[in-house]
Amino acid sequence: MIHLKINYEASLAILEREVEGELLSIVAVAAAAAVAAAAVAVAESVAVAVAVAVAVALAVAVEVAVSVAVSVAVTVAAATAAEAAAAAVAVALSEATAAAAVAAAVAVAVAVAVAVAVAGSSSSSGSSTISSSSSSTGSGSGSGSGSGSGSGSGSGSGSGSGSGSGSSSSSSSSKSSRSSSSSGFLLFCFRSVCRIRRTARKTN
Repeated sequence: MIHLKINYEASLAILEREVEGELLSIVAVAAAAAVAAAAVAVAESVAVAVAVAVAVALAVAVEVAVSVAVSVAVTVAAATAAEAAAAAVAVALSEATAAAAVAAAVAVAVAVAVAVAVAGSSSSSGSSTISSSSSSTGSGSGSGSGSGSGSGSGSGSGSGSGSGSGSSSSSSSSKSSRSSSSSGFLLFCFRSVCRIRRTARKTN
């Protein structure tokens, strides 16, 4: 009887130890599971925080890139507009300079032509006056010197005709020389204007 009691107590002790071991293992497993769950939660929170930080950084980077692109586009547009305006001003100035040069050349040519015309008219009037005076003096000498002889009147008419022909030939030669000089000057002015225009076009 005593022997059975001892065996029973021993078996109970063994059973208690086994139960305690199983409980300890269960507790250990539960603790490990709790630690793993906590680690997973921490990892998830860290991942969420990292994702939020990355999203914020990307948004900031996109905003900065957009602002930089806008500023660069504005700067390029302003520089292009300034270059276009400067080129337009340069072209306008060159055209105005060429037009002023052409106007000056035309004014000079007109002034020279007017001066040549005035000089030609004055020379023609002077030559006509000289020819008329010479013809009148010739006729007077012929009538005055002739004392009833035909030789006096003949010499008078001959001198009158000679002076008239000389004045007309000299006036025509002066007119032709002046017209040729004026045409040469006009040709020079035209060539100068053409050179100025070519230079302005090459500069543009």
